[in-house]
Amino acid sequence: MKWRVFCLETRIRIGWATCVAVFLMLAGTWLPFFPVAHAQPSDLPPYRFGVLPLQSPNKLASMFLPLAKALEDRLHRPVQFVTAPSFSVFMQRVAQREYDIVYLNPLLCAEAQKSGYHAVVKIAGEPFTGILVVRRDSNITELAAHRLPPGLRLGFPDPGAFAATVMTRRYLETLGIPVDKDFEVKYFGSQDSVLMALYSGLVDIAGTWKPSLRSMPKHIQQALRIIAETPPQPQMPIAVRDDMPTADAKTVAEVLVDLSSTPDGRRILRGMELPQGFVYTDDSEYAKVRAR
Repeated sequence: MKWRVFCLETRIRIGWATCVAVFLMLAGTWLPFFPVAHAQPSDLPPYRFGVLPLQSPNKLASMFLPLAKALEDRLHRPVQFVTAPSFSVFMQRVAQREYDIVYLNPLLCAEAQKSGYHAVVKIAGEPFTGILVVRRDSNITELAAHRLPPGLRLGFPDPGAFAATVMTRRYLETLGIPVDKDFEVKYFGSQDSVLMALYSGLVDIAGTWKPSLRSMPKHIQQALRIIAETPPQPQMPIAVRDDMPTADAKTVAEVLVDLSSTPDGRRILRGMELPQGFVYTDDSEYAKVRAR
């Protein structure tokens, strides 16, 4: 019964075997029958590629499993895609050094550095910003304290979502709009969930970021509109743990940067909604990122 409830709640309309695998992924374990199971024979333990739970588990799996396979092929070592049920659990696991490779936001990257992770690449192209979104038929046309009606519901994915929550909160406060005073604030756990809540009328405004909005079905995108965008911060990075062999860390970075130069790599990037790929970076870009 618990498995059935889990699958219904996450709305993963896939086979039961895959559903079980996603559950184990969230629990921090992994079985080889999930689609990254084409691991090359190796006596080496797998590298665990931890992905911040920005979106639903099944969407993250479809985005990152092909990337894990590309890394696996070049490293000649199994690479396991894993995520977590929440931002806080993910960062607990980062603090315990459970992941070898991590994809996370700029603020959490600054925290991960304290646990021995080093940024090697970041998303290329568009600046890293938060956006505030309303329904297309909403009467809200601008964010001004004197123009917002009382009792508005403001949705965020997670308190630790840097662009969607931290940066948009900060932006509203610079406009003289105290978030916790002027809004009924609700959290929905992921970018997908908060956008669906907005689309369904459960909130009036949602904080998110552009890649998540782009990843939604077209009819949902067309029903929503952006009303504000925050100033930029350093882009989303991928970092490696400090005890990874130097040659492997270099290979991870090279694979990611080279994705945009091959047809297969560009296909992976399109599936991740990151058409411009990755560029090299280092810790200095994230050391000064702070919540305030």
